[in-house]
Amino acid sequence: TDYPSPSRVFECHQDNDTTQRGGNAWQSMNAITKAHFRRLLSPFNILQHHSFLDYVELIFLSSIATKLMFDYQWYPRYRMRSVDALKHTSIVLESCLALPQAMRNYSNKTTEGLNVIMVGGWILGDFLKLFYFTSQLLWSRVTGVGDAGNIVFVFGCIFALGMDFLVCLQMAVWYPSRETLELKEGLIRSMQKLKASHRSNESLPCKFLRCMKEARSSS
Repeated sequence: TDYPSPSRVFECHQDNDTTQRGGNAWQSMNAITKAHFRRLLSPFNILQHHSFLDYVELIFLSSIATKLMFDYQWYPRYRMRSVDALKHTSIVLESCLALPQAMRNYSNKTTEGLNVIMVGGWILGDFLKLFYFTSQLLWSRVTGVGDAGNIVFVFGCIFALGMDFLVCLQMAVWYPSRETLELKEGLIRSMQKLKASHRSNESLPCKFLRCMKEARSSS
């Protein structure tokens, strides 16, 4: 009986070790990839723990997946119905842009880090979009020219404005930040100065009537 040489036995052991290490490395990489995607796609992590790069990666992967599904599945099968469904979905998602911020403010019970000018920009942008789509809708109804489907965009803008005003209420009433409180105090002082300057410039009859009203209220 021919027995394998020691060098051949050593080579077989090396091949088995290499195959086993390769399999372990592949399993480890597969487990790390699955854990990464579970963390990336978890709604809780999206609202609480995602960094800027995580958001960029999520948007990139979502865009690629939507593009592939639309080109090879949805449009060949459903045609224009898939286009309308994608349009309505995008309008709903765009209208809910301020909702995650409102949820985070509610869970953290604070609005620190939110800038008043930025939120004002949200409101101004959504109001301008509402004005544009409403005017386009009225124009199409009157003249019969244009896209009458703009009513979906109108409802989307109204909902977006509602979310913006919810964040404003959180900033001004429920969870005011230090910046918001300083702004409110500055506005109150400005109003008091304006009233004082207005009283100093009022005419003699107006001063007399105001004194009479104050005297009656005190009595």
